[in-house]
Amino acid sequence: MKVDRTPLDARLRRIWRLTVDNGEPFPGEPALALRLGASRPAVREALIRLEHEGLIGKRKGSETAVNRAALEIPARFDQQIEKAQLIEAMGRKATLEVLESSVVRLNKEESAAFELPTGSSALRVSKRWRADGYPVMVAIDTVPIMTAKLPPNVDIGQSLFELVPKLGLDRPAWELAWPSATNLDATVARWLERPKGEAVLTMELTGVSRLGMRVYRAFEYHYPAAFRYGLIRLVPRPAKLPRAGANRTKNSHR
Repeated sequence: MKVDRTPLDARLRRIWRLTVDNGEPFPGEPALALRLGASRPAVREALIRLEHEGLIGKRKGSETAVNRAALEIPARFDQQIEKAQLIEAMGRKATLEVLESSVVRLNKEESAAFELPTGSSALRVSKRWRADGYPVMVAIDTVPIMTAKLPPNVDIGQSLFELVPKLGLDRPAWELAWPSATNLDATVARWLERPKGEAVLTMELTGVSRLGMRVYRAFEYHYPAAFRYGLIRLVPRPAKLPRAGANRTKNSHR
């Protein structure tokens, strides 16, 4: 029997997607534990994470609610996902191109952002993603390195999250993201094959390790017609108010 080594959260999302597609009720915790071959405590923790993502809503004594509207947001500000996976999730073929790469010296502003001495070495890579052959996204990634040369046999086109540890840094645990917008300069306009000065969505990203090190910075330029970004926010439940007659009953005994 082949063992499914896919992470528990990913398998749980598959079940969520099946319930959405088929209009079925979401299984209970005991059924999920049996179906996934996992302990109930592990499933319970995974369900909490799924609820925080806004995909389900649990309430004691009632059936788990499924947020079917979440499918309307394939690209979420509050989640990190590989760009190729994002493009393919929208039913389009993704291709990645490395446009430029070089070892640079960090200027004063960049060094301060990385909390490193001015002039420290870093790898800078400019990449472009295409969807069905059309340019939709450009990223300029900067990763600090300890030497003036790259380690041998490093694939600079691999995922940023895989590249960072290959360069001797701790793997990122968190990513800080600042969305904004800008007008394309000549270089990025040429890379995106769009007119200079056209408005695009931008993302400034900083990867942070568990030890608090800043292990990468990235500036992304997204062609706005290609992606519709969003997020899911949990609406707080109303606080329980005292019953209308509670105070009158209490006061009548004074």
